[in-house]
Amino acid sequence: MQEQTRIVGSEGHLVATFTPAATIPGNPVPVVALLSNSGVIPRSGPHRINVLLARALADMGIASVRFDMSGLGDSQRSNHTRSVTEQWVADTRDVMNAAQAQFGCDRFFMVGLCSGAIIGHLVALEDPRMRAVLLWDMYAYPTLQSRLRKLAFKIGRAGLAGSTRKAAVMALRALRLVPPDDTPEKPKGEMSVSPPKDEFMARVDTLTAQGVELLFAYCGGQPEWFNHRGQFAAMFRGQPWLPRVAFELLETTDHLITSGPAKQAFIDMTTRWVEHRVLPANRKG
Repeated sequence: MQEQTRIVGSEGHLVATFTPAATIPGNPVPVVALLSNSGVIPRSGPHRINVLLARALADMGIASVRFDMSGLGDSQRSNHTRSVTEQWVADTRDVMNAAQAQFGCDRFFMVGLCSGAIIGHLVALEDPRMRAVLLWDMYAYPTLQSRLRKLAFKIGRAGLAGSTRKAAVMALRALRLVPPDDTPEKPKGEMSVSPPKDEFMARVDTLTAQGVELLFAYCGGQPEWFNHRGQFAAMFRGQPWLPRVAFELLETTDHLITSGPAKQAFIDMTTRWVEHRVLPANRKG
């Protein structure tokens, strides 16, 4: 296997590393994997998970491209005046064009880590070449049980005395007996706010109707965000697409996939999904 890193994109500003499939030369590539940034982390991925994943996928006969979005890692900023989200969607489609020319395949799936998951599903809504997306720790909507678990976690973290003090201060502020908290809120990034649930469910409905494979995957290390296995079915209860998507909760894995066992669990989950859902769907046509 000989990887190649080069500059791609309509503006020549994106840096991408191409990993060929470990197959007999001349054999068609069934699908190409796209591996991108997680937040501001470069294309190698948190703790080099994209590098490890690219090698594992190559052994399965799947080529991949790991790349830096505009302004991240080794890639330069774009000269366009698009929003960050619009630009990164355009970047991904540019990389798809380069990968299609390199590998001769017009079918792609994306392993979207956090912000990469947001970009991946938005690209799939625009470009029919994106046939599957792994959505790692993307949007989560609270349910009654998840709220109770979050409260229990906060009480356990602060202790009974600390929680009592916080509750007392909140009550006094509500009664205007103490000054309000004037700590300025931290500015939220463009992709740090979840869309309304109805809007997101409509997006998923569109994607599944088009035959796009989706894997909703969450780590067990964010108890204030996603905190129990039943939360996924509860927050999307009644949606007709629910039986058509895949779901995984890696309870012993953190968001940044830090430890050796966490990396292996993530790779096993991804390759299993690719083998059982992505490849069969993309060998039909």
